[in-house]
Amino acid sequence: MVLLDQDLIAGIGNIYSDDILWKAKVHPLRRADSLSDKEIKDIYESTKDILNLAIALGGTSISDYRDVLGGKGGYSDKRLVYKRDGEPCKRCKTPIKRIKVGSRSARFCPKCQKI
Repeated sequence: MVLLDQDLIAGIGNIYSDDILWKAKVHPLRRADSLSDKEIKDIYESTKDILNLAIALGGTSISDYRDVLGGKGGYSDKRLVYKRDGEPCKRCKTPIKRIKVGSRSARFCPKCQKI
């Protein structure tokens, strides 16, 4: 998964990559070399949107992350698919699925993010 390759793009982990791909409607198993120009643009725009929102909200506190003042990040409440396995998709209400991609988990909507 290219979004998680820290040699190519630093700072994107599972939380943000899951939400970026959901917003762009791209399945997490899609190979980067199979993406259309439109899909690449959608991923780029979704990356900007998701990361800007996460920064504005102080990041994500799902387990133990805290900012320098000890506060929790507010993006946890805005997550689109990450750790929402079995919950209804926010677009189409289809249950969110979890799969393994390499050694990582990925969440996606099987209806909105077709392979």
